[in-house]
Amino acid sequence: MSSRQNGSVPAIKAEYGPTLIQLLAPRSLVVRLAAAALAALIVIGGLVIVLTRAEENVVVVREPVTFNFAYGRQFEPVERAGTLVALRNTGAGGLFLDAYTIRPLDLPAYRGRVGGMLPVYADGYLRTLPDRYDDYTFIGEGRARINNAIGYAVTFQALVGERRLYARHYLLVEEEPDGVRRGVVLELESTPAAGTPNADSIGNHGALKMPLRSFRFGTDRKGGTA
Repeated sequence: MSSRQNGSVPAIKAEYGPTLIQLLAPRSLVVRLAAAALAALIVIGGLVIVLTRAEENVVVVREPVTFNFAYGRQFEPVERAGTLVALRNTGAGGLFLDAYTIRPLDLPAYRGRVGGMLPVYADGYLRTLPDRYDDYTFIGEGRARINNAIGYAVTFQALVGERRLYARHYLLVEEEPDGVRRGVVLELESTPAAGTPNADSIGNHGALKMPLRSFRFGTDRKGGTA
């Protein structure tokens, strides 16, 4: 990542100028601040794009890793620290039903194929879950594939308040190239009130089915996990 020192600005060839800074220099401070705010919004807009359609919203995230997925209108975006995307599905009176959360994943350096690295990484990841969830109970783990994403899934149950919570976390990276270290942690959470009977069935029906099975790395929306 490049850095600036002593307030200097990288030089730009004349044929590519003038720069935005040069154009705004004669302007008032208010105009320059407004332009800076607009530029920031444009950058943010390039990182997370939501396209609304009749029955679904399509999300495209470009940084720190590019991926896309679609979700139904049951979900609402929420703020959750450390996430790239956080969606919540609530019922009558604000009753929590489902959550779909995506966090960044950065694997340590490794040799060979990522399929051999992920189970090792998951072992340490599993040890963090009892601190995050009340009454955590491990259910199972295993390799996973979602469209062009390969990974490892851990399944468990816990409590949210006094209610049962079912969850599955996917540690996902793009299937190509070998040696890739950057991916996502896809977290699915659901409750019996959403119609989820047990932890093994999470994502197989209901509101979580679409965002799970439509997830793809990159911007290509073709295909989907059956």
